[in-house]
Amino acid sequence: MKNLLKNKEILIIIILILIGGFLRFYNLNWGAPFYFHPDERNIASAVSQLNFPLQMNPHFFAYGSFPIYLNYLSSIMINVIFSLKPIAQSSFDKSIFIGRFYSAFLSLLIIPLIYATGKTLRDKKTGIFSAFMTTFSIGLIQFAHFSTFEIWITFLSLAILYLSLLFLNSGNKKLLLIIGLIFGLLLSTKISGGFIFFYILLFVLINNIKNKQKPFYLIRASISDSLMVFLPTIIILFSTSPFAFLDFGSFMSSLKYESSVALGTLPVFYTGEFFSSVPVVFQFTKIYPFLLNPVLTTVFIFSFFYLLFKGIKTKNPQYLMLNACYLILFLLQSFLFAKWTRYMVPTLPFIYLTISLFMVDLLETRKNTIKIFSKIIFLILSISAIIFTFSYFKTAFINEDTRMSALRFAKQNISSNARILSEVYDLGILPFNSFFPNITLFNFYDLDNNAPTKTEELSFLLARTDYIALPSNRIMKTRIMNSEKFPSGNKFYNLLLNENIGFTKIYQTPCDIFCKISYFGNPLFSLEQTANVFDRPTVFIFKKI
Repeated sequence: MKNLLKNKEILIIIILILIGGFLRFYNLNWGAPFYFHPDERNIASAVSQLNFPLQMNPHFFAYGSFPIYLNYLSSIMINVIFSLKPIAQSSFDKSIFIGRFYSAFLSLLIIPLIYATGKTLRDKKTGIFSAFMTTFSIGLIQFAHFSTFEIWITFLSLAILYLSLLFLNSGNKKLLLIIGLIFGLLLSTKISGGFIFFYILLFVLINNIKNKQKPFYLIRASISDSLMVFLPTIIILFSTSPFAFLDFGSFMSSLKYESSVALGTLPVFYTGEFFSSVPVVFQFTKIYPFLLNPVLTTVFIFSFFYLLFKGIKTKNPQYLMLNACYLILFLLQSFLFAKWTRYMVPTLPFIYLTISLFMVDLLETRKNTIKIFSKIIFLILSISAIIFTFSYFKTAFINEDTRMSALRFAKQNISSNARILSEVYDLGILPFNSFFPNITLFNFYDLDNNAPTKTEELSFLLARTDYIALPSNRIMKTRIMNSEKFPSGNKFYNLLLNENIGFTKIYQTPCDIFCKISYFGNPLFSLEQTANVFDRPTVFIFKKI
């Protein structure tokens, strides 16, 4: 214990892990028993239909199979341990909780992993500051509470960077095999993780150039090293995602669908906010300010170009590899039509490492003026990270769920026999169903697809409706922000908000000071909508005048 206290470095990391554990595991079962995140429900459905050995095809390829199988295996082991009897299937709610547990656990492991990576890149200071920012990372805390696979991708991508840096320093060929295994797991978690393929080729090439190989031997050595990576990758991929090959038709059908949605060639109701969005600008104005916070986002822009310039000037392969890994993860996602917040989560550790390298350089400069200025920036970064993280954590996970708060208001102020009109495809209405039997769901997404018919249907329903309940701002935002694309929807929601169609607003989810800090004063329009539409949506209730 005395040796531990003497080693301040280890003590700091342990403290950060304890804080990070609390932030990630607290209220891990939020939203139960309704579970409002649609992707979580899809994953849990895939897990709960597995039945060893009779039925092991997940019939779900939007995500990879490895975490699905691990979730299922964990559930079976829990059944055996606590029930003392083998139960071959997992329940829906248990699958969601186990998935969240793995997300939280891997998000926690990122703290020591990024410390080790920062230390390898430069020194202990870089590792500690990277670990500090990771501990208070809004994005990593938020997605630790989701059973989706973004944290898996983040952890595995960072592990590949760390091992490639070790390989660059040591030349140990065994590390290539381990990188191959991890890359296989990454592909089996989400096929879009295949973008890391380009990074692997790059670091193999950089390593052989560093060793001053002649052209012929450079090519031969690079091919040999690449094979050492990709052979175990193929073995792991086939072992952990067998039905991607055995049910190849379904896999390709799912891949084509997801690709078409991401590229915008297949219009779907849940991508309406991305019309006219500008790549890169959108991520740095609507996503990163939330995932990182505005201060870190601003500092990162300067840090990235500083590190890129320094890496090129000093020919530092490690800095160039960090830049390359970030750019591969960022650029290949940012130019898609769909620009969801979750696409940027895997880039977060690389951002923290970049900022840390920049800040340590500033802090260690010999110029007193720059040193004083850098200390002020360091203090601002640290304080802002804590303030924004606490504000989000309180808003999303300490406060009562916004849908449950709205339900409590409705039970107190609305008759159980009232006729309520709500939106289709929004799981936020689920808590209302048990208390209000006369709920009609209308497809507001189609209001512009078949305008005359849908408008007449809506008018008919409004005449027979007592209340309108909007479980989130998901449809409203896209319609208000895109008047040219959705003229009918834009007209309806503007009239509704302005109380010009015979309904008056009687409830809107309140937004206190912590909410305003988290969502920059406006949870409705400041961010990409999936930043808060699942864990902290704004609920509206309107009453007929």
